[in-house]
Amino acid sequence: MKRDVVVMLTRAPYGRVHVPEGLRAARGVAAGFDRHDVSVVFTQDGVYAAREAIDRDALNMAGHLADLDAEDGDLFVDAASMRKRDVTGDEIAPDVSVRSGEEVASMIERADHTLDF
Repeated sequence: MKRDVVVMLTRAPYGRVHVPEGLRAARGVAAGFDRHDVSVVFTQDGVYAAREAIDRDALNMAGHLADLDAEDGDLFVDAASMRKRDVTGDEIAPDVSVRSGEEVASMIERADHTLDF
């Protein structure tokens, strides 16, 4: 049975494995037998991983993101978390959509499952 899954990336990208492991989990959920609908939300310190200037190859993100894109996964960043960290919209990668805190909360509330990394 197909489900709505939200993967929340909450930790800073460097010095940790949470961002690439969260993306690996997201792509696995999206490509699995049921091909669930997956949305990845960069929130809290995870917003730093949504920036265009981030080295996606060094963080082992590029392949996971390409696979997630092939499975129609969506990438979002939490505007409320961006504001708290002085990250502006023009710093965000073009494949990541900015959503308000209320929109992110609603997305999480409607999800059948959430995964937190």
